[in-house]
Amino acid sequence: MALIQRDFVSAYTYNSLPTIQEAANVPRDYAADLGHLQRLLAKHNVSESVSIRLIHRHYDISNGEAMVFREIALPAHGTVEVMRATPIASAQLHGKNFFVSSTAQLQAYEYSTETTIELSEYGAFVAEFVETVVERKLQHKFGLKINHDSKIEVKADQKEFEFPEEQCTITIPITLPLPEATHEIDVDTDWGALDIEHNRKWGKDKS
Repeated sequence: MALIQRDFVSAYTYNSLPTIQEAANVPRDYAADLGHLQRLLAKHNVSESVSIRLIHRHYDISNGEAMVFREIALPAHGTVEVMRATPIASAQLHGKNFFVSSTAQLQAYEYSTETTIELSEYGAFVAEFVETVVERKLQHKFGLKINHDSKIEVKADQKEFEFPEEQCTITIPITLPLPEATHEIDVDTDWGALDIEHNRKWGKDKS
């Protein structure tokens, strides 16, 4: 059986994922499991474009849609990332955030318009990651995040904000002025590899 499931996740499956509110305590409650997954990244010398992802959703999608990230350039400030539900047929999409599916395969559940690295290049890592997630029953807790080819490292911490009136989120580098939040859940959502001394190798995002 292939390690990676290529079809789009169904709306039913996506909408059954935990919300960010429901997932907020997972990093603390499953810290030992998270650390183990981070060490797998280091063990297999996986590209720094790949990180551990907290499985969560912000909004529902409808049939024929996928949740898609698009980058918007801000001159002199870098880029921000907007995520919203998008018709699958409207653009060429690349897997960005992955979970372990019910068939014990990696499957993208959120996508990017940017080209991402090919996870199949890390077959031994993917196989051990999937096996570990299934064995520890972490399918709706931790997955993988893939940055696009030009973003080899996370150069600055970022924060993701919900905008319910637009049914979207915007991820902003913390070096930029941040909007005021009407309610805030301050939780890490991405983690890089851990070396043998348990030090983080690169930055992480917050939601």
